[in-house]
Amino acid sequence: MAKYTVKLSKAPRGHEVPQLLEDVGDWMGQQTHGTLGWFDALSAEAIPKEWNPEKADRLRRDAFAFLSLPDGSLLALVNTGAKAPHAVALLGSEGEARTVANSLEEFLLLWSQGETEIDELDDEEGASGRKALASWLKAKKVKAPKAKAFDFAAWLDGDAALPPTAEARAVAVRMFTPTTVMKKLGPKTQQLASLFGQRADAPEVIAYVTGVLGKKVPLSTSENNDSANVAAARHGVELVFSHDILNDAYPPIPKTSKTFIPYVSYAWVRAGIGENVLGVPWKAASEAEVTKLLGPPTGRQAAFADEDELTVAYWKYSLDTAAHVWLELSFDESLSVTLTVKGGGALMRYPDVTTGLFVGYAATRGLLDTSRFPAHRALLAAVETRKAKGSEFVRQALPRGLWDDHLRDVPGLREMAWRWFHNMKGLWITADLKKTFGKRAGPFGHDEPKLDDDTWDAVDKAAPILDKRFAAWLKK
Repeated sequence: MAKYTVKLSKAPRGHEVPQLLEDVGDWMGQQTHGTLGWFDALSAEAIPKEWNPEKADRLRRDAFAFLSLPDGSLLALVNTGAKAPHAVALLGSEGEARTVANSLEEFLLLWSQGETEIDELDDEEGASGRKALASWLKAKKVKAPKAKAFDFAAWLDGDAALPPTAEARAVAVRMFTPTTVMKKLGPKTQQLASLFGQRADAPEVIAYVTGVLGKKVPLSTSENNDSANVAAARHGVELVFSHDILNDAYPPIPKTSKTFIPYVSYAWVRAGIGENVLGVPWKAASEAEVTKLLGPPTGRQAAFADEDELTVAYWKYSLDTAAHVWLELSFDESLSVTLTVKGGGALMRYPDVTTGLFVGYAATRGLLDTSRFPAHRALLAAVETRKAKGSEFVRQALPRGLWDDHLRDVPGLREMAWRWFHNMKGLWITADLKKTFGKRAGPFGHDEPKLDDDTWDAVDKAAPILDKRFAAWLKK
């Protein structure tokens, strides 16, 4: 059977192949292809300039690729400094950048345990090969050196730390207000829930992720990679860290010009946590069994966003009123439990002229949740009376875009808007506005509406088709 290809005899100019990488390469060249994961070769190659043209010179000077993944992603050895070992970093095919391990030794040990958090290397079919790798590492007495945690994304950005903003300082001292439901949770679930809304660099978060879960805390996120998952199946927890919680209480906290300090934002909780949640057994067999313990469901939701039938029962509880932390149990053939910091959904993340037109229309038709904008009441009133344009409100009041919870919380409105903005179920804002204003080639090769300004004449022209879409929710 085919073996892995190994090409480590020569490193790119300015680099040297570490002896450990050569040694593991000699061993890997004898292993059957597929037994250690899904990749073709271990080799020393210069990082393609195309991966990041702006940073290409620095990357090629201080790093080289040694493993290519099937989707085009690369693993690279990065020179982090004279007194630190070379780190292993992922250069994702979609531009994502993150640290995989703080040293080559640590990476190989993680690989042998199926803990790299790279699917192609942690695949279950590679268990036998990883066991063999673990035996080889043990025989070679390979141990991970102590090394300071390396943040590849921040390093790539120049590692120039930004001073904390006033909003970031406010987040750091936020007060938490747990509810009575929080106090009814078991100790493990309660400990986990208490971390929600906290920053990744908070001591409690670091202690839990490293000490309890035995994992690493994501040091940063970026626009290309706005969330990072930490999965600990043995502990029944999968955490999501993100800087992009669409909630006014959680502003993005810049770390460098293009990276952010993320928050604990979401978690899937499973039976491995070792305790029931609010007394509901993990092997609950029916909705009726859950109802008997918790009472009638809070509501019902569709199994998927593009479905209309509300088939899934859910029970929702506030755990922390100040931090906006919620617990949800749902039943759809089996029990699911999630924890989340409540946030909206992005209707238009990067506003354009069509956003201004819709906001102007929505303000005059009573579709906006006016309580969401206490600092912009006067401007909103000006839009409602057609003395200011929707785009003016967008610029001043919606710096992070238009969210679904900027609309009134009435049955069906937010779901309808979500579909309309995201081209689902035959509904699409762009199609409606092209029909109204005509179309032209956009900057990225797609047709766009012939619309350059959200004047009130433009709003009036679009109003008939918008009234048709939102007829059920218009205030008379």
